[in-house]
Amino acid sequence: MDLTSLRSHNDRTVLRLVRSGALSRASIAAEAGLTPQAVSKIVARLISAGLLEETGAVRDGGRGKPRMSLQLAAGGAFAYGAYVDRDELRVVRLDLTGEVVSASVVPLAPMFTPSDVLEVLEPLISADEKVLGLGIGIAGPLNSRDGVVSPNGLPGWSGVPLRALAEERLGLPVVVDKDTNAAMLAEAWRRPMEDAALVLVGTGLGVGLLLGGEVHRGARSGAGELGHTTIQLDGPLCVCGRRGCVEAVHAVASGEQAARVLAAAVQNLVQLLDLDQIVLSGRKVLESPELYLRAMPGLDVSVTSYGADLVPVGAGLLVLGELF
Repeated sequence: MDLTSLRSHNDRTVLRLVRSGALSRASIAAEAGLTPQAVSKIVARLISAGLLEETGAVRDGGRGKPRMSLQLAAGGAFAYGAYVDRDELRVVRLDLTGEVVSASVVPLAPMFTPSDVLEVLEPLISADEKVLGLGIGIAGPLNSRDGVVSPNGLPGWSGVPLRALAEERLGLPVVVDKDTNAAMLAEAWRRPMEDAALVLVGTGLGVGLLLGGEVHRGARSGAGELGHTTIQLDGPLCVCGRRGCVEAVHAVASGEQAARVLAAAVQNLVQLLDLDQIVLSGRKVLESPELYLRAMPGLDVSVTSYGADLVPVGAGLLVLGELF
């Protein structure tokens, strides 16, 4: 879908306001600081593009003729999100509202290559005219600006131009980001958050950071590597090559001890950044969420409601976010 003409600041503003709740043209004009005439033109263009639809009449305050309310047209556009984990590939298709309309999980063989991933991914993607693109979440380190990845724990993946390879193979625009950033974006899409961290504990361990309401990636896309901070001097060897990293210490622990390891790391993070919300996710946490929650008394901690598809959903939202 060619939406270049629909990506002006005012178009995005209108779409963002409608996403926050069904609104009339008049209330959009008031909130956006635009004239009613300008809003009418923008809305007409977005309806014509299939991104907005009228839902019915609302009073919208005061007397007079009820005004027509607006909402996002769920089927107006779609995006794919993928999560390249160390042992599996998860793919979701999202509609314009961010809801999952299909999902797939495919195991990946040990020592899989970038070509292996693209071969598995290709039949799961339908590049029709309503598809805006594909977002890929993967472990760091990586450079989100150029889509080059060197993920810890994936031998042979050093300096892989994943975005360029995927775009060439799939014929779609592709954006690549850390799995933890994608996960944090998914949580922030669903509910208001300002200063928060999402702790992803699965085959690896990392953190997505939201500071001042924006995903924080750092100067070199390296923010959030909590799993590769030292918690035990001369501890177990980590996949990153260092010893005593949180990820490695947590991996060799079990039950309450593993939960306490994570709790200590999270407490350090909260004290460092003065965060007010912590969200836990990832396969390890989802196996026994109450165990991890009990280990963190005194913190505002919750477990994600997205389940195992959190990262691919967030990756897809990286694409949809271009419209908002």
